[in-house]
Amino acid sequence: SPALLTLQPNTLNSYSTSNPPTRTHLRYANATFTSSKHPPELLFTTAHFRNFPAYAHPEVAFLGRSNVGKSSLLNALFNRTRDTIAHVSKRPGRTRTMNAFSVGAPLGFAKGGELGSGEKLDRWRRLGPGGCVVVDMPGYGGGSQEEWGVEALKFLENRRQLRRVFLLVDAQHGLKGSDMQLLTHLKRKGVPCQVVLSKVDKLLYPSARMPSPGKLSRALWELRTRCDEVREEVEIEIGDAKMSGLGDILCCSAEKSLDEWPRRGKLGIDEIRWAILSACGLD
Repeated sequence: SPALLTLQPNTLNSYSTSNPPTRTHLRYANATFTSSKHPPELLFTTAHFRNFPAYAHPEVAFLGRSNVGKSSLLNALFNRTRDTIAHVSKRPGRTRTMNAFSVGAPLGFAKGGELGSGEKLDRWRRLGPGGCVVVDMPGYGGGSQEEWGVEALKFLENRRQLRRVFLLVDAQHGLKGSDMQLLTHLKRKGVPCQVVLSKVDKLLYPSARMPSPGKLSRALWELRTRCDEVREEVEIEIGDAKMSGLGDILCCSAEKSLDEWPRRGKLGIDEIRWAILSACGLD
């Protein structure tokens, strides 16, 4: 049905502080993340904040509860759904380190010798001008270990070039206690953060068949209600109107589109790409 092919950013997402991206914005974001000339690359992996290198590129971070679909989302963002760059596992808590990926920046030729930590840790020295860095954070809850969270918090609270944290929340289940605790902590520390509802295809069309326009409309209303519930929960929990403002809530699916074309972009992926570029001043 043609109605299924016209889902606009402001229909899928909840924009309260910024204007929805235009088609031109989304095309630019898509081109930046899917460039064959400068494809996203793994720069380094570390379990400790003290090992983060000093470079001038702006950063964003993705975090969420274990098994919220973070690795799948990153692979979709990086256009690596087949040849994955972020490891996807059915076992919760698989991501145990902080993993940094380049976006839109060239990797030059290696200069000098190894740093004693292997080729991947040396890649950041080859990072050219422009672009940004996306950091994949360890999951929390359900299999994750507390000590990983300590190092993650050091990064989130002290990394100067960190421009925004994207907190993934399962669209079906909403905010959990650990989500709220982390979101409240980041808000009180003044860390810019944005909620992303993942796996929205479970709400929009839970069966294998494509939904009718009527069913899709009702499901989108349910999704918008879920966004409003998240906002209200955060406002009640934090209790400070100035601090509790959640801003835009983005919605996505790393698995499905709203049509049967295999090459069609997955739900909400380009909007998240645009949000990353905007946060890093690359819009």
